[in-house]
Formats: sequence, C-alpha cells, structure tokens
Amino acid sequence: SMVAATVKNIRSCIAGEQPVAEATWNAICLADMGDTGMAFVALPQIPPRNVTWAKKGKWVHLAKIGFEKYFMRKVRKGDTDPVHEKFILKMMGIEKLK
Repeated sequence: SMVAATVKNIRSCIAGEQPVAEATWNAICLADMGDTGMAFVALPQIPPRNVTWAKKGKWVHLAKIGFEKYFMRKVRKGDTDPVHEKFILKMMGIEKLK
C-alpha cells in the first residue's frame, strides 16, 4: 500500500496535480518456519486495530510456496496489481489505499 500511494502521488505531481493518495497501513503476512508457518492479518498495522487474526500450521508453509510462485509470475508478466487480486482483497475488507 505504501508503494501504491507513492506511485499515485508521483503521477499526480508529474501531471501538475496535488498528491492525495494515502496508504491504509494494513498488514497481511505469511511467515514460513520450516515445515510450518504463521499467518496473520492486522488492520491497520499500527494500534488501535480493527481486525487482528493469526493462525499457525503446515497450511501456511504450503500457502507461502503458492503465493511466492503466484507473485513471481505476476511480476514477470508486469501485472503487479491484477483486477482479481483487488477483488479478493476487497471481499476480505482489505484496501491498499484510503
């Protein structure tokens, strides 16, 4: 979200407009720990939080492998902000920008 806000603000400055994009400071993390892992969501990242969720298990390790493959593919294709990703995050109540 910080990068998205920065890019939008730079684009606004180049166009001679006022920069207004602001990041939401939401955090989604998949932490790999060998054969297991920990997943957490914090909305926003800095307290007071509206949502705090954490789960541990082998599924996180597998999810991290899948996410890394997905991430590398989307970056190689140059599609760093696909529509389906925005849709899924919005369904979960997670926004990149305010």
